[in-house]
Amino acid sequence: MNQHTPLAWSPRLLLPGLLLLLLPDRAKAASGVAVQVLTNVTGVLNESTTLVCNLMSTENVTVTQVTWMKKKPDGSRSTVAVFHPTKGPSIPDSERVMFWAPKLDGHPWNASLVISHLRAEDEGSYECQFATFPTGSRSSSVHLRVLALPTNTAEALTPSPTGKLQDLAKCISTGGRPPPQISWLSDLNGAETPETRETTELGPQPGTVTVTSFFSAMPSRHADGKNITCSVKHESAPEPELLLVILSVPYPPEVSISGYDEAWPEGLTDVALSCDVRSKPEPTDYEWSTTTGPLPNNTEAQGNRLLIHKVNKTTINNVTFVCNVTNALGSGQNQVTVHVKEPMSSGLSWAAIIGICIAIGIGILAGLWCYFRSRRPRSDSKSDSRPSAEVVYSPVNNNINSTQDIEMNNINSHDQRT
Repeated sequence: MNQHTPLAWSPRLLLPGLLLLLLPDRAKAASGVAVQVLTNVTGVLNESTTLVCNLMSTENVTVTQVTWMKKKPDGSRSTVAVFHPTKGPSIPDSERVMFWAPKLDGHPWNASLVISHLRAEDEGSYECQFATFPTGSRSSSVHLRVLALPTNTAEALTPSPTGKLQDLAKCISTGGRPPPQISWLSDLNGAETPETRETTELGPQPGTVTVTSFFSAMPSRHADGKNITCSVKHESAPEPELLLVILSVPYPPEVSISGYDEAWPEGLTDVALSCDVRSKPEPTDYEWSTTTGPLPNNTEAQGNRLLIHKVNKTTINNVTFVCNVTNALGSGQNQVTVHVKEPMSSGLSWAAIIGICIAIGIGILAGLWCYFRSRRPRSDSKSDSRPSAEVVYSPVNNNINSTQDIEMNNINSHDQRT
């Protein structure tokens, strides 16, 4: 018998539990002999899997041979492996296929088959057959499905410099089996509503496929820098794989004009219109014109600015100015119509008059407040009944009679108090 060592994850540890899930055919179980299998098994390309098969019997039977066969698309069968109690196993592809148990004995009889290095052609329906004595042959079928895990990538594309629908991103799922389901998640709408398309080709290994999905939209400012997500759903993974892509989209110029509001008074000098542009790549040319022909003489084009030296009613009133901008992808334009009104009056404006009136009113109120505050009566202090003494000082002479002068002053002060 082939003595291959089972893999570390081999179902040897799982078989006792799996056997509890196996249900024999009721009619055959009634006779006491039944073949139990896992009817659906899934394996992964290049890995190993086990086709579980056991004979359960309540009778005393002898197993004379176990045979594994694979059903071909035309209905015929090919032998995969044979186990004879005395001759041992016979396996055409013994490098990849082996019996799980080293011998057939015990209850139950274990005829499980291990297939390693799975190939796409291994997928199909297998039959596990026990030849017994005296009850005859018993068999059950197992369907093996072989999956291949795809490798998924996504990237932004560089669109060509044209203003038409084109591919902005692609998502590639390589070597999957069966083919994956690819979808795109984005919030683009309106004129930029995207479209998708797919191509399918043979994968790097037999039985696998490579699917490429393209995300297409019209180049625009709204698409540039947007985040979109490629979602790849495949049977080999419990959840879809999500791949983020940041779009880099060139787009033709989108133009607006600023610098003008409502009307300009005649005589205004050195005003300008500005041509504001969003584009990718950057603009290569600005062109100013009017809807009626060339620019007036009192204007001067300076790149994205149009300088008007003096507002003149005869030259620019009701004139529509056009700014046309070009980049490598195309061109865009916008326009504005200028209206000229009468020059501003030299007298005071209504705003100035109102301001003066407010200032005068505040001044009047402040004066009245100060006047009435000064007229407010004050409380009188109590008078002293005792007359105050008036001290009269006389000049002090620096001669020898200075002592007499001081004495005379003191006499005068005493007379006034009495």
